[in-house]
Amino acid sequence: MKKLLIISAVLVILTIPSYVFAQQITILHTNDMHSRLTGDGPEVDYSPMVVNNDEVLGGFARLATLIKQQKAADPAGTLVLDAGDFYMGTLFNTVEPKTGFQLHLMKEMGFDFTTIGNHEFDYGPQALAGAINAAKKFGDIPEIISSNLIFDKTDPRDDALESLFKDGTIIPYKIVEVKGVRIGIFGLLGIDAADVAPLKAPVTAAKQIKTARKTAKMLKKEKGADLVFCLSHSGVYPDGKGGFEGEDVKLAKKVKDIDVIFSGHTHVVVNKPFKVKNTLIVQTGSYLKNLGELTLNIKNGKIADYRYQLIPVDDKIKGDPVVNLKIEAYKDAINREILDNLGLAYSDTVAETSFDLMKHNEKGYQHTNLGVFCVDAIKYYVDNYGGGTDVELLASGTVRDNILKGKTGFVTVPDVFRVMSLGRANEKLPGYPLQKIYITGHELKNLMEVLLLSGGDDGYVFVSGIKVYYNPKKMMLRKVVKIEMNGKPVDLSKKNPKLYSVTADSYLLSFIGRVKSLSKGLVNVVPKKADGTPVTDMSSMTIDFDNNTNGVQPGTEWIGIIKYMQHLKDTNGNGVPDLPVDYKNERSNRIPVE
Repeated sequence: MKKLLIISAVLVILTIPSYVFAQQITILHTNDMHSRLTGDGPEVDYSPMVVNNDEVLGGFARLATLIKQQKAADPAGTLVLDAGDFYMGTLFNTVEPKTGFQLHLMKEMGFDFTTIGNHEFDYGPQALAGAINAAKKFGDIPEIISSNLIFDKTDPRDDALESLFKDGTIIPYKIVEVKGVRIGIFGLLGIDAADVAPLKAPVTAAKQIKTARKTAKMLKKEKGADLVFCLSHSGVYPDGKGGFEGEDVKLAKKVKDIDVIFSGHTHVVVNKPFKVKNTLIVQTGSYLKNLGELTLNIKNGKIADYRYQLIPVDDKIKGDPVVNLKIEAYKDAINREILDNLGLAYSDTVAETSFDLMKHNEKGYQHTNLGVFCVDAIKYYVDNYGGGTDVELLASGTVRDNILKGKTGFVTVPDVFRVMSLGRANEKLPGYPLQKIYITGHELKNLMEVLLLSGGDDGYVFVSGIKVYYNPKKMMLRKVVKIEMNGKPVDLSKKNPKLYSVTADSYLLSFIGRVKSLSKGLVNVVPKKADGTPVTDMSSMTIDFDNNTNGVQPGTEWIGIIKYMQHLKDTNGNGVPDLPVDYKNERSNRIPVE
């Protein structure tokens, strides 16, 4: 009888789901990696195979080591998740539509799931589809989960990406079982992320909260998920009171069935998870400076408690040798496909700096030196190789990285590219193409007035070629007092018919034609050709940087910065041009007066 009781008890235990007992699950997570395969710092300083000798943070080789260590410790209880913007920001992503290198490498490193952020669309939906298809040919890739993308039924530009949803390469959600715990995972492209991804067209994004509420409820009620994780490329911000605000906070307030939001997009470091109602929210910052590690203790299918740490991805971690070798070899593809055509190589040193050039500080973008240096450099490039310009404009939001002195002061080709890495002129040339329009002196004043309105943080626009004197106390759109060009005042009256050339990248110039709508009809700027006729197709205003070759040979801002660096003087005699110390301190061509 006792034997029968014991056997019956064993059979009962075997039929009880494993999650009835406490289970420990560890989730490693990243967000906004932006193809920082070789870390976030001076390229020449990064040495992942040697510990304790550099200050560069991040890098895939080091990350691979951390993932491998955790998966070896608990292979059945570890998930590795990414919250989007895994692409875009370095030379590594420039040939992804052909090679698919990064996504396959992420799978090899141990990534299980990722989602699509706004920067995955930087080359358009067709190029994104090309990169994913290329990665599939290369080998396995992480599961790509995206739940609120909508495709156009008539426009063919998104057909290739849509087909990846139809064949199951990209999925709206997934149920995964970890130690008997059923976890539902879905992904979102947030409101702001969708707004700042104009090249995703004709793809659009469904309403975030409505999609999340429907999907999370379905995962729990219909699919039997114990926990629901959201990979949300939406973000949070510090609220100035010691807490956080933003789209993911609203998401947690409005959607009760999400247990953890793995947040991305805003590049904010959340040192420890914070709870909104029943939802935990985490985010690691950006560029792989940190790896998030969330350990959940699950009891009866619910989170009983948790532990969390942000692991610095620094030079205390010896990189994975296999991953490092693959990345080093991949540089040859970058040379072959992109840099050889420009007379450059990945390892080229183009300049030397004795100081840091920063894109941002606690005062904002407008109080730093990098934007001023870049806009002057690009004007030099246009003046010497692109027919010249009166005014050069540079949007601070497109300045993506710093130029740091590091251990040696040497600035290489990939360091410069990271500064101005957005957009694509054509398949062989990454970066937004430079374009030139013509406007009157009065329109120039109107444009400067509007730029003064957008003077805060990443809406700031740097100017070279003119000095703008303004009175901050005057009424809106009445602040500009005087504009000087070559030391002489510009006639800003409506009677002055003279046209002035204005150059910027295609992204920024696309907004100039919308000045009237942006100013609620108060001011107007009509982009014109050199003969004064209005521009109807902005792409026709792309500057030709090689008149000796058929067709238009575009130029980009990062090439302009390299050309400018190469012409600088070698002041210390070591054969490398030196950045002028004039740029060490902040300065501006906008001068407040009363």
